[in-house]
Amino acid sequence: MRNPNGYGGVCKLPGNRRRPYRARVTVGWDDREDGSRVQRYATIGYFATRGEAMRALADYNRSPWDPASRSITFKGAFDQWSPGYFEKFPSTRRVTECAMGFCRQIWDLPLRDLRSTHLQGVISAMDGKSRGYQAKVRSLMHMVYRWAISREVTANDWSQFVELTAEERESPRRIFTSAEVNFLWELRGRRTGAASGEGTPAASALTGDPRLPGARLLDSVLVLLYTGMRVGELLGLRLADIHREERYIDLRGTKTRAARRTVPIHRDLLPVLGDMMASPARETLIACRDGGPMSYSQYKAWFDRAMESLEMSHTPHDTRHTFVSALDTAGVRRAAVKFIIGHSQHDVTDRYTHKNLPELLREVDKVRY
Repeated sequence: MRNPNGYGGVCKLPGNRRRPYRARVTVGWDDREDGSRVQRYATIGYFATRGEAMRALADYNRSPWDPASRSITFKGAFDQWSPGYFEKFPSTRRVTECAMGFCRQIWDLPLRDLRSTHLQGVISAMDGKSRGYQAKVRSLMHMVYRWAISREVTANDWSQFVELTAEERESPRRIFTSAEVNFLWELRGRRTGAASGEGTPAASALTGDPRLPGARLLDSVLVLLYTGMRVGELLGLRLADIHREERYIDLRGTKTRAARRTVPIHRDLLPVLGDMMASPARETLIACRDGGPMSYSQYKAWFDRAMESLEMSHTPHDTRHTFVSALDTAGVRRAAVKFIIGHSQHDVTDRYTHKNLPELLREVDKVRY
């Protein structure tokens, strides 16, 4: 029986083949020089029997998809998805591209043909890597699949079945003590009072990388301690998003929808931000000496060197934990805490907006170290 017009067809290919039956559909028409038109076909698959080919053709007609999408590889999907993502979250480029590097073994495989076993193989091959690294790779897989499903490249998100294999290790968090925070303020006072700007003994050890602004980065630690920002958020913070007179930062965030928020500026932090913003012209608050953006690895290397020089034992993320602890000690309401630091909670985003800035300022000004 003849198939309906536009339904597609099945033909048997010549030769000795394991899957000789080809199912194909019409995807367009081409004009010839003599004025006639010829169909342009796309193959939806090769099959061992005519019955299998006819069932595949029927499945296609029940739920059509772009035949060209079958050839899109995992890397091809990443290359199409990532530009828009990096434009929205520029500070995530380094960690995302690093996660993509771990997926090299599936780069050239068609996304539609991948299954959870392929993805699990990527995780299993990450010998010696932490659970956090594995989680970043799985998160990347999920974002690529979410993009692919939205464009009907595939119908299934196989990343949801991927399991992390590394043991979960408790990462010790060391909150900055009041004495340590006050010492940072003392260093700032000495530095801003010195003619050279970087003349203190503790500060002089922090200028090892000529590309970095040396001891002046100590102010960035105070910014982290009084805002609770993530390092990625700090490095991507634009000067245009800092509103000193109104005392708030329009933070675009780097992780979740809740990460985009209004961050109130603590009154003690105003002169710090004023000095930092007065540096030579650049787009971001934190930059290298040439005005270019600073990477997380550059900042982390400086931070580790700074802590060693100051005889402190902290990671950059300890500043965030310190700020949350200070908010709790000051009696700031939990809903306000979650909004300020960018954690999602029911109705929090709707409740605390720019209109509630005076309330947020009263809350954050309660913090005392």
